[in-house]
Amino acid sequence: MKRTVQQGFTLIELMIVVAIIGILATVALPRYEAYTIKAKVSEVVGISAPARTALAVACSDQTLDGSNNASLGLPAAASITGNHVSAVAAAGTSTTTGTVVVTLKAIGTSIAAGSTITFTATCGSGGVTWAVAGNGVDAAYLPKV
Repeated sequence: MKRTVQQGFTLIELMIVVAIIGILATVALPRYEAYTIKAKVSEVVGISAPARTALAVACSDQTLDGSNNASLGLPAAASITGNHVSAVAAAGTSTTTGTVVVTLKAIGTSIAAGSTITFTATCGSGGVTWAVAGNGVDAAYLPKV
């Protein structure tokens, strides 16, 4: 009897491998895109830290109302920039609240240039509490405070 030895893969086996790779790519690419956008948006936390600290100090000094970048000892809003940030503006909106508005540059196709992330400070007896909101930024990409 003649014995044959199979060498290589059959067409069906190769098609199954290609299909599996296609399914994995379909699931992985959107996840990776979301991950990269969130990583780029995370720059907001570090670049806004001096402004948020200055607002917290103004809150404890009870000089929050009417404060802005200049009175808080910060550079002009447009001069605070980063790879994905075009401006950081701090303002005291009342004696107990203030905001830090971070204006973003375009990030991929998900975040348009000019979109903002706003950190809102509320002064209380226990210190400052922060809330974060976005205008033009999906809630999934917002940093945690």
